[in-house]
Amino acid sequence: MDHSFFHQQLQFTRSFKNKLNERLAEAGLFHSQWLLIYCLKQQKAATLVEISNYLNVEKPTITRTVKRLEEQMLIEKIPSRDKRERPIQLTEKGLHIYEEAIRIVNDFEQNLMEEISEIDQETTLRTIKRLKTNLMKEELR
Repeated sequence: MDHSFFHQQLQFTRSFKNKLNERLAEAGLFHSQWLLIYCLKQQKAATLVEISNYLNVEKPTITRTVKRLEEQMLIEKIPSRDKRERPIQLTEKGLHIYEEAIRIVNDFEQNLMEEISEIDQETTLRTIKRLKTNLMKEELR
């Protein structure tokens, strides 16, 4: 097998994140912050551990991103009996930024997919899902 497949994928991912960061700057966000905001919008509220598991990112990294988003008043902690793991949610300002950012992301992704057929998109998605499954199996070995 030609190993350039994964090399190309890594290069694409870096370029994708860099270009998306340029666009998300309009909303005052970075890619990593967008992922957390997107996660909270989907889940309504989540703990740091839940976010860490969902994004497959180390908890200290999530903690730093959460701190920055709290400082920007985009997220807030929900009062909880367990002070160690309090859920967080988007604020009204966070919901507004989500709406702005989702338009930016959708436009960006739509432009990228412009000349790629539905069949090619479906094949790529199936391949990514299969690779993800294989990776999980590899982690269990």
